[in-house]
Amino acid sequence: MAEKSTGYRVEYASSARAKCKGPKPCAGTAIDKGELRFGTLVEIRSAHTFQWRHWGCVTSRILDNLKKNISEPNDLDGFDALQEADQAKIIKAWQDGHVADEDIPESARKPEGEESEEK
Repeated sequence: MAEKSTGYRVEYASSARAKCKGPKPCAGTAIDKGELRFGTLVEIRSAHTFQWRHWGCVTSRILDNLKKNISEPNDLDGFDALQEADQAKIIKAWQDGHVADEDIPESARKPEGEESEEK
């Protein structure tokens, strides 16, 4: 099957080398092998590559941008290769406009009290 060229991709990490490009405090943490990850196509030094983040580090803004580029979540590159449960996570996030709380990794959760200090 031909790859879809949307500039976004979902897949299971093939190794634990990729670092999350999500928001702090998760930014820079490893994405474990086999973990569901979300990639955004970027150009670095005239080469195209993906910047990865944990599925749970996908923000509402990213989902909004995704909806502007594709009409249905199953049009997302890599969607067809995912397990049914992970496809359901993506469809639910698409409908809700945000990733489910249980999908957010511990590395992305701010320590107690830190959120109120920022406000």
